[in-house]
Amino acid sequence: MSGIYPVEQKLVSFNGDELLGVKANDGKVYVGVKWVCEGLGLSEGQMKSERKKIQEDVVLKHGGSRYFVLPTNGGNQEVLVIELDFLPLWLAKISITPSMLVHQPDVADKLVKYQLKAKDVLAAAFIHNGFNYNDLSPELQAIFVVDKKMQNLDSRVEHLENHTTIDYAQQRLLRKAGNAKVVGVLGGKKSAAYKNNSIRSSVYSALWNDYQEFFSVASYCNTYTKDINRGLQYVPHWTPPTNLLRQIEEANGQTLF
Repeated sequence: MSGIYPVEQKLVSFNGDELLGVKANDGKVYVGVKWVCEGLGLSEGQMKSERKKIQEDVVLKHGGSRYFVLPTNGGNQEVLVIELDFLPLWLAKISITPSMLVHQPDVADKLVKYQLKAKDVLAAAFIHNGFNYNDLSPELQAIFVVDKKMQNLDSRVEHLENHTTIDYAQQRLLRKAGNAKVVGVLGGKKSAAYKNNSIRSSVYSALWNDYQEFFSVASYCNTYTKDINRGLQYVPHWTPPTNLLRQIEEANGQTLF
């Protein structure tokens, strides 16, 4: 494998970012791991974790990753790349966790787009006009077949996101975020305001009424799948109306004397 070296490289625009694509003398296309991580918006710690995962994963380290010495803005540098065929496999191993949905919703959104489309865009960038599909190797022909299926899947996923509502697990995430917000607004579970059923009920009602009006839904349970990340951002930043805040302050103020 030591005789493999880059013969062409280019920055490929994708989803508002630039990904580094490299074509090697073995006819395969590789993508710079760093550029994908930065495009996704991963933190430094997450980037290090992904580089380590790629180099330690049983499949990726043997069949998909290698280092190329490439010219960069900082001069010639050793760059970790992954074979384009293995890009979807690597991205699929990056889990969209509840924490990511809450704290890094943009990363979660981008990850889905990268999983579905990045390989297509990079492959197209290194296939010149006038190529003959039948001249491609069986492996590359298979890639095109899979890419077509992924495009169809992407269309179906987009349709579902725009027309389906969140599942039970996502409802629980919203409900948990709502409970945390209400408890915080009331001053904690030991506060007088929290123990006041009327005030507590009013805060819950105000929160979800505002939520329903903002997202044009009859209940937070009817949130569209495409809006779940926005919903998880909306709840923690919600503020009760002034009159309700005054009631909370007055109720809690009575416990100080």
